[in-house]
Amino acid sequence: MGAGKTFIGKKLASELNLPFFDLDKELEKLSQLTITQMFEKLGEPFFRQMESGLLLNWNKNGVMATGGGIVENKQNREFLRKKENICIWLNPAWETIKERINGSVRPLVKNLSSDELKQLWQKRLSFYKECADIEIKSKKTNLILEELTTYLNKLT
Repeated sequence: MGAGKTFIGKKLASELNLPFFDLDKELEKLSQLTITQMFEKLGEPFFRQMESGLLLNWNKNGVMATGGGIVENKQNREFLRKKENICIWLNPAWETIKERINGSVRPLVKNLSSDELKQLWQKRLSFYKECADIEIKSKKTNLILEELTTYLNKLT
């Protein structure tokens, strides 16, 4: 949450001339509900189930931004680690994330205190590390894209 997945994902997809997919937006299309409505009407467990189902059955090539909680499910982590997938972990400092999500309408931000959000972020760190092919700590767009381009060029 607040790491820049959607923003950087769109930029990277454009640079690579690939389609961009935002898993949350795909879920909203599928369910005809916003993420907030899903959390409020159906609860987080239902949302996570739908999110996993969509990810695990994904069959399109391109760049995808997932939600920050996608890594909490073991099957999702296994999917992300598959050799045909390249999993990028955008990992700016907590202070950067906190600044970006401050005042957000995201369901978890609305329902959790700042300390609880930090604990959630810390809890997920080992899961992100487990899945990541590359970890990017910078928060500057041009440096992130440069690092990703260098990494991807080494793979081809």
